[in-house]
Amino acid sequence: MWIENLPDGRFKFRERYKDPLTGKSFKVSVTVAKNTTHTRKEAQIKLDKKITEILKSIQYGKIKHGIHLKELNDEWLPTYKLEVRANTYSNAESRLRRVMRDIKPDTLIEKITPNYLTNYFNNLLYKQNLKNGTVSHIKQTLNVMFDYAVVHDYLKENPIQKVKIRYRKEDGSAKPRDKFLEDDELKKILEFEYQAGNPYGRFCEFLYLTGLRYGEAAALTLKDIRGNKATISGTLIKLPKQPAYKQNSTKTQAGTRTITLPKRAIKILKDQEQEFPNNEFLFCTKQKNFIPEVTLNHQLRRAKKKFDIDKKVDCHIFRHTHVSKLAELGIPLYVIQDHVGHADDQTTKLIYLHVTKKAQQKLDSQLDEL
Repeated sequence: MWIENLPDGRFKFRERYKDPLTGKSFKVSVTVAKNTTHTRKEAQIKLDKKITEILKSIQYGKIKHGIHLKELNDEWLPTYKLEVRANTYSNAESRLRRVMRDIKPDTLIEKITPNYLTNYFNNLLYKQNLKNGTVSHIKQTLNVMFDYAVVHDYLKENPIQKVKIRYRKEDGSAKPRDKFLEDDELKKILEFEYQAGNPYGRFCEFLYLTGLRYGEAAALTLKDIRGNKATISGTLIKLPKQPAYKQNSTKTQAGTRTITLPKRAIKILKDQEQEFPNNEFLFCTKQKNFIPEVTLNHQLRRAKKKFDIDKKVDCHIFRHTHVSKLAELGIPLYVIQDHVGHADDQTTKLIYLHVTKKAQQKLDSQLDEL
């Protein structure tokens, strides 16, 4: 620190600092009326504070105070919409609507602490009885939004990063055998769906025969079928109050693929085409609308209850059942993963290992019969 005498009799105390971005030196100053031991100490404190604030602003950005949760929500969502798929955005929007019901929209985001969020998530788990997966998704969405706040200097740090959630021990840690249908269960459920209407029965059987995801099968059009090959290049998107449409990208990069259709699957497609000619999607209801996933899963839950099947039954279980059948046929895991469009899926691996282990045990028990 050095001192300069001013013409009006006052004193200017100066200090130099180096800008970490440019490497150049800059000065800060404070002006006081007297040059005493006390004023020199005060001047040094003020100069140090100025330099600290400048360096903080350079390193972390100048934090903008007074941003409300609703303001951040309204600013971030349109940006996020441009970055992700339509259904990903819709899910994030839905989760944040819930957050806005639980946390006052005019809450200052700088006052939201890790401890506050930890208590909030624990409340969702243990008082509102939400599932672990649901709470985890809400946490993930808030994490991305608060990252945006940090980048735009609304927060110094993301409070989600220090949140520790005590996830509930759920019975839902299903065993591999509970993730796919046995032959007798599959037969009963397909018969149940065909009784509900040919379109539903055909759709479920097609899911089983091909291992496609609901959205991939529901989005199929005539253009996607060439002989015994089906090109999987998109997924069905249905947002609230909007017509369904085909999004030209799959759930994962590995999801874009061409698969071989078994004869029975080809027959199902021909039956659909004959019954519902010139329809936008190959699979549709008698009203020529797409097959709603919610309706289909509701029917499957009824079938589960009717046949007393002690496992989660929804349209995704046909995909897992398809994987189990390929494993029984001795198809290598990497071929199965490529076929179903999942480069690295833990569930596929678990089912594969379960089925192959079961086959090995059967072999071991039959060796003495040779």
